Amino acid sequence: MKYSWLPLMPAVFAVSWAAILIRACDAPATVIAFYRMFFAVLLILPLSLTIYRRNFSEFSRRTFIMTLIAGVFLGWHFFFWIESLNHTTIASSVVLVTTQPVFVAIIARLILEEKIGLRGIIAIFMAIAGTILIAGFDLGLKRDYFWGDMLALAGAVMAAIYMFIGRIVRTKISVFPYIFTVYSTAAVALGVILLFKGDFKTSYPSMDYLFFLLLAVGPTLIGHSIYNYILKHIKAHKVSLSIVGEPVLASIWAIFIFSEYPSIGTIAGGIIILSALVLVFWRKG
Repeated sequence: MKYSWLPLMPAVFAVSWAAILIRACDAPATVIAFYRMFFAVLLILPLSLTIYRRNFSEFSRRTFIMTLIAGVFLGWHFFFWIESLNHTTIASSVVLVTTQPVFVAIIARLILEEKIGLRGIIAIFMAIAGTILIAGFDLGLKRDYFWGDMLALAGAVMAAIYMFIGRIVRTKISVFPYIFTVYSTAAVALGVILLFKGDFKTSYPSMDYLFFLLLAVGPTLIGHSIYNYILKHIKAHKVSLSIVGEPVLASIWAIFIFSEYPSIGTIAGGIIILSALVLVFWRKG
């Protein structure tokens, strides 16, 4: 598939708007995350009951359980990352959450005993150095920024586990039953968190519901679904490399929409982290 990477372009564009839409919402992070997944599931429910109903038979007991686990981690990813945007800048949050490919490489080494290689080791240390630079600089500016940075990193770890499991399951299951099941599980997991946190209430401002819907349609159903689709058709490192575009675009949107300029520490650390991702994933094949 010579041009199989082309769908990654609209995927990156769609996902890059997530932080902007989240920042525009007044609702708590748990509520935003829950409704984002709830609306996504609601929009594709008719297809799951009609056209793609038979595809769910592709699940074995093992792949179904793995998909449920992936969904829980996806829910926690959204919870941590969206909460991080309440405490730090869009640029810092999005740059740090895109370190997920580095964590995927580490998980693959620990679980599958895959070799990381010299470039991978260098990239991991570069990512750590960039993270320390961003977090240290943000801590010097405001302690709350540091807490937001840590939440973004936690979101990156959750996303790494979700993508790692997804890569395994997607070789056996077609995209629709996978995304419907994983999104539904994420919505349920977030609903449980929502109930325990006590953030649930019957209604929020009408504009928030519009943003919830846009998050479901754009970053989720277009962005994440394309990522999940493409995992079966091109190598994972090319999918991971495309993630580099998200913080760049999101930071640009933040400047124009919120007049939120990234700090020197974020720019420097971001360049190091993004260079690390390019180093480890930009290879032939």
